[in-house]
Amino acid sequence: MKTKTALTLILFATTAFGVLMFFQSDTAKLNKYNDYDVYQYVQECKAELGITQPLPALSCLDGKQVPIYVDNQEIKQDNWNLLSIAKKCDNPHWLGGDHGCWTYSHFQVLNLENDNVMVVNCRQKGNQSEKNWFRQTRTNLGMDQTQRKEAYENAPLAEKKELYYLYNTFNDLGIILRNTKTGKSCYLTQYGEAVTGFLPPLDAPLPPKAEFLKKFNPQQARPPENFPESLWYRDANKAFRSPAFTAAAGCVSCHNAHGFKYSPYINSKQGLPDVRKMAPLPFLAVGQPFKDFFYEHNFLQVTTDPIDGKEQLCTSCHKMTTSGTCGYIIDLATNHQNSTLSAWLTNSSRNNWMPPEAVDTALYKKHVAAMKCCCESPKAQGCKVRTFGPTLADLPDGFSENKGWHEGQEPGLCKATMESNQWQKNYN
Repeated sequence: MKTKTALTLILFATTAFGVLMFFQSDTAKLNKYNDYDVYQYVQECKAELGITQPLPALSCLDGKQVPIYVDNQEIKQDNWNLLSIAKKCDNPHWLGGDHGCWTYSHFQVLNLENDNVMVVNCRQKGNQSEKNWFRQTRTNLGMDQTQRKEAYENAPLAEKKELYYLYNTFNDLGIILRNTKTGKSCYLTQYGEAVTGFLPPLDAPLPPKAEFLKKFNPQQARPPENFPESLWYRDANKAFRSPAFTAAAGCVSCHNAHGFKYSPYINSKQGLPDVRKMAPLPFLAVGQPFKDFFYEHNFLQVTTDPIDGKEQLCTSCHKMTTSGTCGYIIDLATNHQNSTLSAWLTNSSRNNWMPPEAVDTALYKKHVAAMKCCCESPKAQGCKVRTFGPTLADLPDGFSENKGWHEGQEPGLCKATMESNQWQKNYN
């Protein structure tokens, strides 16, 4: 109990003071990579992942809008009040805070050469308790892309600037490049600062202003004359955070298990590679800031000993890691209450993602209990750990054959959980 309480306090302190500590403690680390910019990082990524062709021109508006539901009703222009009043939704597309229910996120998956995938996720995020846009607009945010475009094009000149913000401005961008054969992965992000969805080239100089907008779909409306130029015409170093900042912000913490983050709301149905094909891969970070972050946090892959003669059910599809799939996500996926997410999930949301297939209830509950125990105490008896990145040199011999595990030796309750008889058949 004391250990669990201490862990809770540590997690609370980390969340509450993360920003302060980032600027105070990590300034020296960021300065170490001052000369390592977005262009250098992307070139290294292309070389490591085996991408030889120019990267495609990227527009957030090319993505598919992620629908948001409240009590099984998709939020649209005519029922925006359901989300505005409830401040909760069935299917949050963001699992890391209180912004998951915001509408108008655009998501796209691009297949590149040599088994590489590029994921582009553009979000409009704001304060969940204040259902206004971050520029305090009171516009109906249930409008889709077509409706927002029409509103912008039909508005008087004095209103066009504000409506263009709603149509083609995003304040949280995430791009992932991952090789689906090797596990090599790269991350670019921007958050907290608004930029238009017309993104600058990542692997080439910014073209002349007169040529830049010609690269995008002519059906996508261009900014009005009085729109801030700095939001649509800027190079990659200004449109995205530096690699050092992105690494220190913790992208690797969430994405290390499979390279991408999966949930019932964002998964292979939206074009992501099948999680079962990603789970056996190592996590090979490109860029020294990301490797250093991985080393500093000592991420480990975790599983349990066989339970009643059966291999751990959770790891039959997923890679369980000390940060990424362990923690509050396993609670939510297995219908265990967790305040991190439950405060903004409706009663209609599906809170038991796992198991996706019918299995014996008693067997499932026993495996989940053992897996949760090993997540919390990965070096306890009955648990096994191994390294899974961030470089090939860090992988144990036989990694691809599921070898290289270290048996837990520390005392704890995990082994007793696996050997317990309390989970009777059809136990509820």
